[in-house]
Amino acid sequence: MTHLPDRAFLKRTSLVSVAFPRSLASIGSCAFEGCSSLTSVTFPAGLTSIGSSAFEGCSSLVSITLPAGLISIDDYAFASCSALASVTLPAGLTSIGNYAFSRCSALASITLPAGLISIDNHAFSGCSALASVTLAAGLTSIGNYAFSRCSALASITLPAGLTSIGNYAFSRCSALGSITLPAGLTSIGFHAFANCSSIARDRTSLVSVACPRSLVSIGYCAFNRCSALTSIDLPAGLTSIGKGAFNDCSSITTITLPAGLISIDEYAFCGCSSLARITLPAGLTSIGDGAFISCSSLPTVTLPAGLICIGEGAFRDCSALSSILLPAGLTSIATNAFHSCSALSSITLPAGLISIGHHAFYGCASLTTVTLPAGLTSIGLHAFRGCASLARVTVPDTDTICLTAFEPTTTVLCLPPASMRDLQR
Repeated sequence: MTHLPDRAFLKRTSLVSVAFPRSLASIGSCAFEGCSSLTSVTFPAGLTSIGSSAFEGCSSLVSITLPAGLISIDDYAFASCSALASVTLPAGLTSIGNYAFSRCSALASITLPAGLISIDNHAFSGCSALASVTLAAGLTSIGNYAFSRCSALASITLPAGLTSIGNYAFSRCSALGSITLPAGLTSIGFHAFANCSSIARDRTSLVSVACPRSLVSIGYCAFNRCSALTSIDLPAGLTSIGKGAFNDCSSITTITLPAGLISIDEYAFCGCSSLARITLPAGLTSIGDGAFISCSSLPTVTLPAGLICIGEGAFRDCSALSSILLPAGLTSIATNAFHSCSALSSITLPAGLISIGHHAFYGCASLTTVTLPAGLTSIGLHAFRGCASLARVTVPDTDTICLTAFEPTTTVLCLPPASMRDLQR
């Protein structure tokens, strides 16, 4: 006998132990699925493959030693083996399938063999007792959700050859305290480390990340809600930070963005309430919608000369922001861009600015001085409403400037653009 057929012992709940013949080379799909009393399996030395869901739901299986000749473990092969506490993988194993050990909630440690080059999606997701993982030196990719919800995993060393970390790969690893990313890593998937935050008093959450020089992109929500993350070292070659990448990282205090960065996506640093200092690179051209919304400890921002776009709500609710230097090349300020920046006392808008969006400075209660450029053609609805300290402002006399932009108590002087230029000389 060389092959055990698919579903051969499916849901034989009375089956306690199995001994295979030496000739067996493969175990079919679902062969022992749902054998809830199975406690012992002895695999033959010549076994090369274990089919999908072969032992899924064998909830009494405590320990397995896989033979030296095994090269692949298919999808769901040992999924939901809730008592499985010990797994020995052979050196020649090259593939671990999707969900292969998912929800093995008693598994505390795993050592992956040197020949393994990839860990498929969800391979160890939901292994809530998994505290120690030794990754293979030849590993190049970690799949989506591979270690998601491994809530006991406190640290992990990623191998030097790793080039990609999949979406949600380590999401909800609530005990993860530190991680060192390898030198060859080029991409971090979206939500890769999302919600790595403490859920129990005796656990630490992700506090620091060192990114390799090779990293060029950080994906969507990669570190979303890593609430204890205090520092991150971003490499010089980084060109993009994805939407919500550091959303609600409420313990980050300072960040220096690399020289090669040209764009910050929407909500990238939203809710970083402890962020007190940020250095923006000279080559930055756009800041996305809500990029720094509710960064309530940020007192000052200097925007680089090449910046041409500030997104909607980019600095909304930055309640400590008292000073901002806008670049000369800026032509428009989007809706809600500085809404409720209640500490902002004065602002000089660049000469090339032509439009201010709706509610752009709404609720800037400390604003006493605004210098508007003569070339301004449009001021949106309620752009300066709620600016109770703004007593007087001079605006260009054009049809597209909405006078409801200001508080009723603000004196608005409308002058022809030429006259404004004379006054501003």
